[in-house]
Amino acid sequence: MNHTDTKTFPGRRSVSITKILRTSSFLTGLFLFSPHIAAAETAPNAGINQHTPIPDAYMNTAHTTTPATVNKYGPNGPLQALPIIRRTTKGFWDSELLPTLDSRPELYAQPQSLELTPQPSALLHQGPWGVFNANTGAASGFGTVGYYAVSRWAEDWSKLRDKRNRIDFLDPLKYIPLNESGSIYLTLSGNFRHHGFFDQRAGFGTTKKDPAYRSTLRWNAGADLHLGEHLRLYGELMSAQAGGMNYYGYAGGRWRSKLDAQQAFVEVKGHLLHANMGVMVGRMTFLDAPPYITAGSVYPTVPYSWNGVRAYSFWKNFRVDLFDLTLTNNAPTTAFHDQVGYRTRWYGAYTSYAVPSFKFMNMKSQVFVDTFFMGYLLASNPIAKTTGTIAGSTRRDTPGMRIWGNAGPIEFSVGGMWQGGYFQAANNGPRRSVDAYAFDAQISWRFAKVWGRPLLGIQADDISGGDTRKSQTSSWGNFLSPWVPSAYYLDISTYIGNSNIIDVGPIATISTSKNTSLLMKVPVIWRNSTNDAIYANPTAIYAFRPHGGYTATMPQASFTWRATRHITLSIDGEYVFASKAMINAGASSGAYVQSNLELTF
Repeated sequence: MNHTDTKTFPGRRSVSITKILRTSSFLTGLFLFSPHIAAAETAPNAGINQHTPIPDAYMNTAHTTTPATVNKYGPNGPLQALPIIRRTTKGFWDSELLPTLDSRPELYAQPQSLELTPQPSALLHQGPWGVFNANTGAASGFGTVGYYAVSRWAEDWSKLRDKRNRIDFLDPLKYIPLNESGSIYLTLSGNFRHHGFFDQRAGFGTTKKDPAYRSTLRWNAGADLHLGEHLRLYGELMSAQAGGMNYYGYAGGRWRSKLDAQQAFVEVKGHLLHANMGVMVGRMTFLDAPPYITAGSVYPTVPYSWNGVRAYSFWKNFRVDLFDLTLTNNAPTTAFHDQVGYRTRWYGAYTSYAVPSFKFMNMKSQVFVDTFFMGYLLASNPIAKTTGTIAGSTRRDTPGMRIWGNAGPIEFSVGGMWQGGYFQAANNGPRRSVDAYAFDAQISWRFAKVWGRPLLGIQADDISGGDTRKSQTSSWGNFLSPWVPSAYYLDISTYIGNSNIIDVGPIATISTSKNTSLLMKVPVIWRNSTNDAIYANPTAIYAFRPHGGYTATMPQASFTWRATRHITLSIDGEYVFASKAMINAGASSGAYVQSNLELTF
C-alpha cells in the first residue's frame, strides 16, 4: 500500500464478493505478521492541511496532541485528517503506535481511567458520541470502544476513507468501499481467543476434578455493511471448543458451540430532534449497564447474545436507551440451530446525564449521573431453602442509579438498586414478593504524574440475601443480577457470585510499561444474610451451609501485555483462602491460574 497517495478514491472502483472472500481467507496468517510503524511525521506538499509534527503522539503515555484540522467530507460528518504515516524497518515487537491498554475489551469491568487526555484518532475508532466517548467509550452504553471494541459493530472505521489515515496493513479490510463515493462500504473483523485454566480445589472443592486443566478456544468473524448514512447490516459468526485434562463444567452451549450466528441485526439511524438516534432490530450483544450488572464476557467462551429491539438517542449531554430483548438459546449441538429464546427476557430503559466538565485540583473532571430501570423474566430461577433449592420462575423489577466519573485525581463509581417483583414456585406453588437491594462502590486516587500512573483505591459491595427460615409465602430478599459474566469485577475465578455478599478490599493498577499493565485486588467476602446460601453464581447455589458470615479472602492479580496491535497476552492468578467455618462445612482453599491469548483484527 502506498501511504503517500493523496487521492482518496482513484477513479471508479468496484469490489466483488469473490475478491472480498479471497482476501478474508488469509486473515489468520496475517495476524502474526502485522508490521509496526515507528514514527509519524508531516509529509511536505501532501496536498492537505499541515499539522504540527507529533513524533510521540501515538505512544501510550499521557500527552496533549495538537488538534488536527478537520476535512468536511463523507456522509457521516467531519472526518479527521492525520499526518501521513511512513513505514520504517523497526522490529516486530516495537511498541510505537500501539493503542492504549485501556481500550482492551477484557478490561471493561476493571477500574478504568477516564482517559481525558486526547488520543489520536488513528488509535480510537469511536462513534460520534461526544462526551459519552469518555472512559474508552464505556459511557456510550456500547461497551468499551478504543482501537477495538467489546462489540465489534461499535467500532467506526470511516476515517479510513482517506488512505492517509491508514496505519496498519490490515486497514484495507476495515474499510472496503463498494461504490465510487465511499458511502457504501464494508468492514471486516475477526478474533481468535485461547484461555487456559488451572484449578486446584475448584469451586471451594465441590468439583472433584482436582487438579483440573481446562482449555477453551473461540473464534468469531464479523461483517459490518454500511449502506449510506442511515442504514447498516451487521452479522457475526462464532464457534467455540473446549477440552483439557481432568476438566469439568462444559455442559450447555456457552463453552462449546458449533458455528452459528452470534449476532445479526439491521440498524436505522439518523439525526432528529437535535440528537443522533438509532434503532437496532435482530440479534445483538447488549452492554448498556454498570459492570456489576453485566459486562464483556471473559468466560465462559460464548458471550451472551440477545434478540429483540433497541432504540437509542444521544444529545450533547444526555442520552437514553430503550430495549426489549430475549436471550439466545445456544444449547443446540448442531451448527446454525441457535434459537430465539423466550424463557429469559431483559427489558428496560437507561439514561445518562453528563455533568458539564469542570476542573478540580487543576485537573479536568467529568461526572456522569445514570438512572435506569431493568426488568428480568426468568422461566427457571431456583432459590435457596434450608437444604437444597426451590424450583420456580421469577420476575424482577430493578430501578437504580449510578454516579461515576472523576473529580481531579479521584476516580469513582457509586451505585444503588432496589429490586421488587416476585418468585413463583414451580407446579403452581406459592408466589412470593421480592424486596431486595444492592449497593456497589469503587473509589480510587490516580497518581497521574508518577511513573506508571498508578491507581490506589477500595471496592465495596453490599448485595442483599434472603432468609430461608421464613415461610414460602413471605417476601424473598435475595438480590438477583443474573448476567454478570465479567471475571474482573469481583472474583477472577468466578467461584463467588454477586448475590448475598458483602465485600470490601483494596484495588490497585499500574502501567508497568507502555504496553503492559498490572491489576491487583484483595476482596474479603462475607454473606450478607447468614440465613441464605453461598452462591456460585446468581442462579447456582452451593450445598454447604456454614456457620457465621465470613466466607473467604481472595488475593488476585492480572498482568497484561499488548505485544502488538493484534496480539494481547495476559496471565491471571488467585488464591482462595476459605474461612474456617467454610472448611468445617466441607469447603477447601485452593489456587487458580488463567492464561489468555487474543488475536484480533
